[in-house]
Parts: sequence; C-alpha cells; structure tokens
Amino acid sequence: MAFDVGIGKCRSVSSDSVEVWVDGSIVRRLVPETKWQRDGISVLHVPSKLCSARHPLTVGEEVFLDTGLINANSMGKLDVAGGGEFAKARLSMLVPTIDPTPTPPQPSRKASWR
Repeated sequence: MAFDVGIGKCRSVSSDSVEVWVDGSIVRRLVPETKWQRDGISVLHVPSKLCSARHPLTVGEEVFLDTGLINANSMGKLDVAGGGEFAKARLSMLVPTIDPTPTPPQPSRKASWR
C-alpha cells in the first residue's frame, strides 16, 4: 500500500531534483547516529521522480514523497549542518516498515450446543 510522506519545506526545484529544508525528525530517521543539533539548517536533495504526483512541487510548501516509488536503492543527499557538505542518504529509511507476512487466522471457537 503506497502513501505520501511529508519530508519538509521545498527550498528549490530543478528538472531532476528537489532541495528540501528538513527538521530533526527527518534527519534522525536518515542518520540516527548523527550529532544533529538545530532545526532549520539541514538540507536534503531528493530525485524529483520520487515526489508525489498528488502534491505539486512549490517553493516554500511541504514536499511529499510517494512511498510506492521508494525502494532500498533510492538515494538522496543530506547536508546535516547546512554547510554545503552533502553525504548519501538512504531514502528508504523514511518509509515505515510494514510487515508483509499475513497474520495467521485465529483458531475458531465452536459453540457447544449441549
């Protein structure tokens, strides 16, 4: 089941990528081991092909990714400190894990009519 996930405010849009201001919750999901300290400074570059078609890309507005388009190889670039030093970021870390294993049926309880 695919759904859209908001990741932050759009900073700029180019033909093949989107630059997004991200907050601490997104940074911690992408790089849990980071010593991140302040909201409003981290920047994430994502491929525009992963953005939701249901939400237009507009500078200053929330950017939504379509989780149905994200796989284990989907990568972005994250600048945690806002200083222009980007590192690869696995975008699959933004998608909650859904257990694909079906739940086994509960044993039925037969009513006793005696």
